[in-house]
Amino acid sequence: MKEEYFDEVVERQVKRMQTVIELTRTIRERLNLSLKVGNSSPAGGTTLIFRAQTPLKELLVFHADSEWLSDCSSLQRYVQSELNVRDVVFTSDEVTSGIRYRAVADWAILGKKLRKDLAKVKTALPDVPSDDIKKYLKTGKLIIGGIELVEGDLQVQCYIQLPTGHETQYATHTDNEVVVRLDIKAYPELTSEWLVREMINRVQKLRKKGGLQATEDVGVYYRFRGGSGAEIITAMEQYAEVMQKTVRNVPVDEKERRGGETLIAEEQEVADVKFMLSLVRP
Repeated sequence: MKEEYFDEVVERQVKRMQTVIELTRTIRERLNLSLKVGNSSPAGGTTLIFRAQTPLKELLVFHADSEWLSDCSSLQRYVQSELNVRDVVFTSDEVTSGIRYRAVADWAILGKKLRKDLAKVKTALPDVPSDDIKKYLKTGKLIIGGIELVEGDLQVQCYIQLPTGHETQYATHTDNEVVVRLDIKAYPELTSEWLVREMINRVQKLRKKGGLQATEDVGVYYRFRGGSGAEIITAMEQYAEVMQKTVRNVPVDEKERRGGETLIAEEQEVADVKFMLSLVRP
């Protein structure tokens, strides 16, 4: 693959990924689901992206074009990381996604064309079935209240109709090309999983900064301030096996330290909780 084409593809993929992130970020802001600014970018550089703190379960991304979905799914890991969503589903299936179509009009402009017939269209438009609106996209023709409308008379909007009884579990947003549906329900286990991932990340970075090899065993100790960090400690205890396999040691309270040489110690922050993390050679 030629380098200039590769760059073009990467740029397109990143742009589409950022569209999903921005649409979902808008949902989070609208519902006051916490956000924290980050500065990562899969294409390099320091693109400003919002990193979400509140862990959520699932994000559904709908787009009719398979290439668009493929581009975005190739960067799924970044979408999950930036939005703190455990699962991301990319689909072009309108039925399972609950995709519907509706039409809106600029009544001032359309009124000049329809004159006395405008009232008939204005009254009937809200009741036009989704399938008829979708056909209008293809044919450019739609009869409403006995009045024929053609391409350009209406603007078509694509949206997700939420399942009955799930209106408070999901929130949606669209730019009329891509539609996202976010599961906004709180799942306590997701918070624990996220806290452990963040702690693993901090230990890995500290090990790297301390010049340790992957096979070297050292003690890992934490010191929280003024009784803070209870939720983080509980999460580490709950997922101790995962931490042991990933970073070779589960962090323990500094009060349990019995000697040893401190290799590196730095202040860390997870979920707005600041604490000291240190690596100690036995």
